[in-house]
Amino acid sequence: MTNAPLADRLLDAQVAWLVGRLTGDELPGMVERDLRALLDLDSRITLADLVDAARAKQIVREALATVPASTGASTIVTMVADVVYDGPEASYTLGEVVSREDVERIAAEVLSRTDLLARLLDDVSASPLASSLASRFVGRLVGEVLQSNRAAAERIPGLGALVALGVGAAGVVAGAADKQIEGVLGMGATFATRRLNRVLVETLKDPAARAAVLEVYDLYADRPIPHLRDAAKRTDVHQTAGLLQDVAISGATSEPVLALADALVEAFWRIYGDHPATAFATDLGLDRDALVAQATSMASVAVAVAHDNGDLERLVRERLAPFYASPEVAAILDESVG
Repeated sequence: MTNAPLADRLLDAQVAWLVGRLTGDELPGMVERDLRALLDLDSRITLADLVDAARAKQIVREALATVPASTGASTIVTMVADVVYDGPEASYTLGEVVSREDVERIAAEVLSRTDLLARLLDDVSASPLASSLASRFVGRLVGEVLQSNRAAAERIPGLGALVALGVGAAGVVAGAADKQIEGVLGMGATFATRRLNRVLVETLKDPAARAAVLEVYDLYADRPIPHLRDAAKRTDVHQTAGLLQDVAISGATSEPVLALADALVEAFWRIYGDHPATAFATDLGLDRDALVAQATSMASVAVAVAHDNGDLERLVRERLAPFYASPEVAAILDESVG
């Protein structure tokens, strides 16, 4: 190439010019201007123009397959476990975290859907083990009630013997250590479970249940929330966090989760696909001026660090050198010299 030295001189000149602009006082203004121009361009390009829903689904699926099991995810899980375990230095009350109005709304919404709980409990009652456990619970509850009544009655003269007689008769069913009642209920465990389910559902339907929830909230609203470090060991918290990550790793690639992810992408694209690419940020309440200011600050710091490390000039040169070494530039220089 006959004009290679001239091309090198032009490359050096442009590299020096760009580095000078990037390290001078005009950098923040340059970055802000370019960012605003990019945002203005995005405002005229729809999300569907940038990427279609099919490609977005593929990206989400790839993320679900790689992110939960990645080293970065493991590091974050461990970090979150440590932060949750250590907790904030200050103590906060339950009332500072959740307002009474929100608790009242949540309680009203949850207690209004006892039909869902009833169906769930009926499904659970199909399990022989669950039914056996429920019957055992009922048996112990009855036994405790009988024993408590007897203990209270014995404090009243004359009544203790009468109650003892009733408890003795009930013992035919309940037994001294609730063994007999467990056996009786065990023969109809499913029936006992369904009865217990009905009692639970009817109790939650009672208007007093909502009042009870608010009363419990009022009881603890002004009390400091206990720190996790006072109730558990750090190793236990790490183990639980790791277990949750394992669940996420195995569940993220399951067909139901992938199908849900695809449905979410389709729904998102139906809403924002035909809107400007910046519409979602606007709907999130992210102010454009604030975004530009933050990005400008970060870009200025990144360029300054690259310049101090000696990487800025190298990076600029690597990107411009192929252009000046191209046959097109050589032909232009030959023509201009000739």
